[in-house]
Amino acid sequence: MQRVAILVLAVPLLAQPVRAQKPADVEKAILTAANAYRAKNGAGKLARDATLDAIAQKHAQALARVDKFGDNDRNGHILDGKDFTDRAKAGGYKPAYLAENVGWNKGFKDPAAKIMKDWIGSPPHRKNLVEKMANQTGIGAARGKSGRWYFVHLFGRPLGEQTMIKAALENRTKQTIKFTIGTKKYELKAGEKAVFTHSQPSGKVQISITWPNAKKAETSDLDDKIRYAFEETKKGGFEFKKVGAL
Repeated sequence: MQRVAILVLAVPLLAQPVRAQKPADVEKAILTAANAYRAKNGAGKLARDATLDAIAQKHAQALARVDKFGDNDRNGHILDGKDFTDRAKAGGYKPAYLAENVGWNKGFKDPAAKIMKDWIGSPPHRKNLVEKMANQTGIGAARGKSGRWYFVHLFGRPLGEQTMIKAALENRTKQTIKFTIGTKKYELKAGEKAVFTHSQPSGKVQISITWPNAKKAETSDLDDKIRYAFEETKKGGFEFKKVGAL
C-alpha cells in the first residue's frame, strides 16, 4: 500500500520600497536560503527537480496572471478549483512525499528574503522547510501587475525512492507486547492482531520489541506483505517470527 504524505501552507504579506528583480534570481535566492536553513536544522540539501520546478513556476505565473492569491484571494493553494496534488499529477510527478508552501508579498526590496523570513517564522511552514523526507524541490516566483510577488515552494521525494511495507502482526502470547516501527510506538494485547503500514526515505524497515521484563529492546527487520507473530517459547521466553504471507 502506498502512503503519500501531504502538507499545505500559505502566507500573505505586504509592505515597503522595491527594486526590479528577475523571477529566476528570486527563485535561486529562495533555494539558497532554504538549503542554508535546512543545514542548520539537520536536514539534507534539496535538489531542484525539473518537473517540480515546472509545476511550481506554472502555478506562480498563473497566480500572477490573475493577480490573486488563489480563487478567493486568500488561499494560494487553490486556483481554478485545483490544489497542488492535482497540479503534481497533471505535471507528471509521482510523490512518496509532497508538500507546498505558498505566499505573496509586495513592496519589499528583497522579496525572497521576506518570504523566507515569514515562512521560517511560521511553525507549519517551517516544518515543511526542514522536513527530512523531502530531497527534491520546485520553486516558482512571479510578479503580478499590481506589484505583488507570488511564491510557490514545493517539497518532494519521488515514489521510487521510498521504502514502504505492509505487514500483519499477531500477539500469540498471554502478555501485552510493546514495540516500535520506525519512530512510532505501538502495543498489542494478548490475542490481538493488526495490519501495519510504514514508509520511510530508504533502508530496511525495523521493528524494535520490548519483551515483558526485558531490560533491552530486540530489533528485527520487517519485510513487505509478510505475517509475523509474537510467541512464547517452551523455556518461558519470547520470540518474533515469520508465519506466512499477507
